[in-house]
Amino acid sequence: MQITHSESNKIPRPEKNTAYTLFKALLAAAGLMIAGGGVWYLAITGIVGNKNWDFNRYGVMPAMLAGAGGALLIVTLVGFFRLPALRYWSQPIWRDIRKDKYRYLLILPGLIVVFVFSYMPMYGIILAFKNYKIKSGIIFSQWVGMFQFERFFNTPVAGNVIGNTLFIGFTQLLITFPVPIVLALLMNELRRPAYRRTVQTVVYLPHFISWVIMYSLMYSLFSITSGLVNKMLISLGYSTVNILSDPNKFYGMLYLTSIWKEAGWGTIIYMAAISGVDQEMYEAAYLDGANRLQQCLHITLPSISFSITTMLILNVGSVMGANFDQIMNLRNAATSSGVAQVIDTYVYDMGVGKGQYDLSTAIGLFQQVVNCILLFTSNFVVKRMSGEGFF
Repeated sequence: MQITHSESNKIPRPEKNTAYTLFKALLAAAGLMIAGGGVWYLAITGIVGNKNWDFNRYGVMPAMLAGAGGALLIVTLVGFFRLPALRYWSQPIWRDIRKDKYRYLLILPGLIVVFVFSYMPMYGIILAFKNYKIKSGIIFSQWVGMFQFERFFNTPVAGNVIGNTLFIGFTQLLITFPVPIVLALLMNELRRPAYRRTVQTVVYLPHFISWVIMYSLMYSLFSITSGLVNKMLISLGYSTVNILSDPNKFYGMLYLTSIWKEAGWGTIIYMAAISGVDQEMYEAAYLDGANRLQQCLHITLPSISFSITTMLILNVGSVMGANFDQIMNLRNAATSSGVAQVIDTYVYDMGVGKGQYDLSTAIGLFQQVVNCILLFTSNFVVKRMSGEGFF
C-alpha cells in the first residue's frame, strides 16, 4: 500500500545503529569496487605485471574483489528500500521515483549517451603513458610512464606551440569577450520590438555558417589571384593585399572573423539576463533624472554581472583550447608551421597526420590539465574580487 506524505511523517526515525551499519556497508562496497577496479586498471595498463599479461595471475583476484563490491552494493541498496527500520528515509525516495518514473526514463537515454561517449573513452587516456603499438593494442602496449610528456617538451617546437596557444587564447579573450556584452547592451536600447528582432536575427546568422564556408568566403574575397577585393584594387591601380598567407596579418584575421561569426551568438545569454532585470529600477532611475547611458552603467551592467563573471571564468578555462575549427581552416602552408601552429593543430598533425597517437594523447592531456588549472584559478580570483563565482 502506498504511503501518503502525512502517513510517512508518522513513520518513526530509524535507529542510529541501523543507519550506521548501512552506511558502513555502502562504504565497504564502494571501497571494494574501487580497490578491485583500481588493481585491475593497474594490471591491464602495464603498471603492474609484464608485457605478456596473465589473467590468472593479475586479473582473477581484482575481478573477484570488484564483483564482491558490486554485489554488496546491490544488497545495500535493496536493504535500504526493504528494511522496515529505514522506511523513514527510503519511502519518500521510492514514492518520488514511482511518481516521476516516466521522467526518469526520459533522462535515462541521455545518461547512457553521456556514459558511453564521454566517460568510456576516458580509458584511452592511458595512451599518454604508453609506447602505443597498433598490433599490441592499448592494453598490451609497453608502459613508458612520463616519457611521452618529456618527448613533447624536449621537441624544438614545444615552446612555439605553447606560446602561440597562450597568446591566441588570451588575446582573443581580451579582444572578443567584451564585444557580445557591448552588443547586447546596444540591442537592449532598441525600443521597437520588430527592429530589435530583425537585428538579433541578422547578428545570429553568422554563427550557423561553418568555418569551412567561412574560409571559402575569405578566399573568394581576398585571394591574390581571384579574390574580389584584390581584383578591385588592381582595377583601381593599387597593389594587392595578401591577408590569407601573410603571417603578420594572421592574428588580425583570427580576431575579426571570430567577432563577425560569434559575437551575435554570444549575446543570447546576456540578452536573457537583461530581460530579467526589474523594470521598476529603470523607472525609478528615470524619475531621478538618469539618462539611458547612466541607466545602462548603473542598473543593467550590475544586474548581469553574474552572467558576465560566469562566462569570463568559462572562457579563461578554455584559453589553452584555441578555436581548432577556426585555425585549422584559416591556416595554410605559409602559416601552418608558425603563427597558426597551436596545441590542437599540433595534436592533429601528430595523431592523424603521423599516427603518433600516444604523443598526441599526452599533449592533449597536458592541455586539459592546464585548462582545469586556469578554470579553478580564474574562479578563485573572480570570487575574491567580486564575491561571485561559478562554483
